Order: sequence, then C-alpha cells, then structure tokens
Amino acid sequence: MPWNQDLQGPHLAIAGEAASPIRVLAGPGTGKTYALMRRIWRLLEAGADPKKILVCSFTRTAAKDLEGELAKLGVAGADQVIAATLHGLAFSILSKQEVLEMTGRVPRPLMDFESRFMIADLCHGNDLGVKECKKKLAAFAAAWARLQSDVAGWLQPADQPFDAALREWLGFHSAMLIGELVPEFRHYLRNNPLCPERARFDYVLVDEYQDLNRAEQETLDLLAGNRSLSIIGDDNQSIYSFKHAHPAGIVDFPATHAGTVNHSLTVCQRCPQKIVKMSNALLVAGDANARQLQPKAENPQGEVHIVQWTSIIEEAAGIAAMIKRRIDTNVVTPGKVLVLAQRRKFGYAVRDALAGLGVPAHSFFSEEELDGNPAKAGEFAAQEAFTLLTLLATPTDLVALRCWCGFGSSSLGAPAWARVRKYSADNNLGIRVVLNQLADGELTMAHTTQLVERYKLLREREAACAGLAGAAL
Repeated sequence: MPWNQDLQGPHLAIAGEAASPIRVLAGPGTGKTYALMRRIWRLLEAGADPKKILVCSFTRTAAKDLEGELAKLGVAGADQVIAATLHGLAFSILSKQEVLEMTGRVPRPLMDFESRFMIADLCHGNDLGVKECKKKLAAFAAAWARLQSDVAGWLQPADQPFDAALREWLGFHSAMLIGELVPEFRHYLRNNPLCPERARFDYVLVDEYQDLNRAEQETLDLLAGNRSLSIIGDDNQSIYSFKHAHPAGIVDFPATHAGTVNHSLTVCQRCPQKIVKMSNALLVAGDANARQLQPKAENPQGEVHIVQWTSIIEEAAGIAAMIKRRIDTNVVTPGKVLVLAQRRKFGYAVRDALAGLGVPAHSFFSEEELDGNPAKAGEFAAQEAFTLLTLLATPTDLVALRCWCGFGSSSLGAPAWARVRKYSADNNLGIRVVLNQLADGELTMAHTTQLVERYKLLREREAACAGLAGAAL
C-alpha cells in the first residue's frame, strides 16, 4: 500500500500538534509498525529534517527491521532517519572524546564471559562468594534501572565497600557494565542541559515503550526535551520484567506528559479470528478490565493444533517437520514463520532440527559460540580467539588483557592479577610494562607463574598475527 494513500481506520490516525506528546496503545498485529512508518512519512512530507528524526526500539533486531521498513517508504530522506536502540545511541555518544572528558567513564561494555573475570577479582578482594557477588551486582543493576540510585541513602553501609571496589575495578580497566550504559547516558544529559545531544532531535519516536525501564524512559524524555515525543506499545505485552521493564510508564504517560494526544489500535490485522478470541479469553482471565482486541472480519477463522511430545528432541523434530511440510506445499515461506521458545535450549533444538531438514533458520537468542567455562581447558577456545582479536585491534584494552591472563586458571588468575595490579600502582608503571618485565625475567613476583606464561603466549600470538588483515587474520 503506498504510504501517501489515505485509508479508513484508526491505524493511520497518529497525528498531533508539532510538539504534542503522542501515545499509541497498540495490541499485537494491529499495525503499529505501519502506523509508526506512516507518522515518519507524514513528517518527511511536511519537510522535517530526516537527520533530526530518531526512531528508537528496544532490541537490535527490531532496530534492523525498522531500517528495512524505512527503506520501503519511498520518500526523500527516509534513508537518513536515525533508527537505533537506546543502548546503541548511548554508546555512540558516550564514546565521543568531549563526552569522555566530561563523564570520566569509558563506555567499554563487558561481555558475559568477561564479567566472570571481574567477579573473580571482586570476590578475591572482598572475601565474597560468587553467588553473593552476583546478587549484589544484580541489585545494583536493578537500582540503576529503576532510578532508585537517585535517592539519597539507597546504598546500604554494608554494600559501600563492594560499590567502591566495583567502581575502582571498572575505572582501572576502563570499562562499564551493560546496566550502567543508559543510566550513565542519562546522567550526562541531565547534568549538561546545554549539551548538543539534547537539541539533536526534533522528533523522537519510540517503539515497544512498555519494554523500557524507568531510566530508559527518562533518558528519552531528556532527548526529546520540549520537542515531539511519540511512543507506541502495549502494557499487556510487557515481557521484560527480568530486565526491570516499567510498563506503568506507558499507562501513566498522559499524566506525566501534559497535552498528550492519545490513540488506540484495537483491530488485529494479522491474526486469524480464532487466535484473537483465544487471546482475549486469556487476557480477561488475568485481568477483567484488560483491553481486548477486535478480530478483523475479513480474516479466516484459523487453525489451532494441540500437540504433545515426550522429549525436547522429539518436540523440536515434530515442529520442524510441520514447518517443512507447510513450506514444501507453498503455504508459507521460511521468513514468515516465527517459533516462540521459552528457553534457549529448546530454541537451539528447533533451529538445529530445521537446519537438518534444509530449512534456513535464524535464532534470536544470544548465540552460544562464546559460552563455556573460561577456567576449563577445551571450553574457552572461542573466548580466547575473540579476546586475541580484541587485543590485536586495541592493545590497550585492559579488560581483554585481564581475561587473556586468566584463561585456564581455576581462580581465573584473580590472586596473581591483584599482585600485578598492586605492583603497577605502587610503582606508577603501566600494567603491560610490568607484564613485559615479568615475561623477560627482569622482575620476579611470587605466585604469578601461570599468569606470566599466559602473557608470553599472548606476545607469541600477537607476533604471529602481525601484518595480517581480513580473511587471513
């Protein structure tokens, strides 16, 4: 359908004054992406600067999908509209030299396997167990996401030494936790009202608003300022409570944003009528006042199959066979099939079963290549290769250097690394300088033999890769 063609129906009625906040409550399949694209089309047709339009989504996959939809708009400037996740935007801005100088924090996020080395160091230096350390980190992340850390006295006296050790570790290694990225970006915007980022966008449009936490929602308010903020989502679809999502934010939006123009999309364009009726029954069972979807009269009734298998392998094979039959009979194309899996293990099983039948499949779970115990030989080869690549690109990356020196050690090298760090600080020497002295025999230090051997191996690998690029590297 051409974007400049008006149709009857609420899914096109996303309009408001230039600076009026807009809230769209849109159930699944009601055409929210179409509505979002329609809003952008109207802005561009009215002469809005595409580089001053931000379309923000919760996940990288959704951001990529939005880029694809923007490419289909067929209006000048659509390819210049900024489509990004808030984390991606935060990283790009916090990485600017002038911002680094103001915040004093390097937005080098830790990957999951890298955080295990940080935890090992924090446990060693604070006499903590791994479970207790992870529990404290989770509590801190929750406080940052929910803005509890803005309240005076949020940090209990018993947690203050751990907080100081965490900040010291991150500062020394020039790193940042993923959970800090957006809160740190928010602090920068809030504390610098004249910074260019607060005037960068004239229009901020947010998809899946219900999945954002409070820190993320407030950051978007700061980015939009007194200009145009449009949000779209559905509090009934909030599935990221484990990431501290704040679905109340979309419910309370009109109360917190004066002059909000409200819209509601209720007709499910996508799903068969029977599916919509089942969904409504489920919603009402959980909340008698829940908003219900309306089935589209033109849609078919649809099919519902209730099946059961005795094992994950059998279930994955059965689902894969069902999908293969429908593809072979031209009922559907592979790109139009979505399998929802509650656990990554099952998602991988279905993906592998489809691959075995020659059906291309993509998993949206975090891929498993970098999984494994970094302390056990045979489990950290991919982590080691990734770390080496990081060090070849950025020899000064202290997180990668820390990981490399600890691979294969039952303690992940925490005691030895603490000794090297202390000597480095006491003698005002760079840690690479100290490691080179140890590797060359110019310096000896008790209980660091395994760490030094790891560093010698790193120097050999770096030398072997010197001059390589592209496929050869």
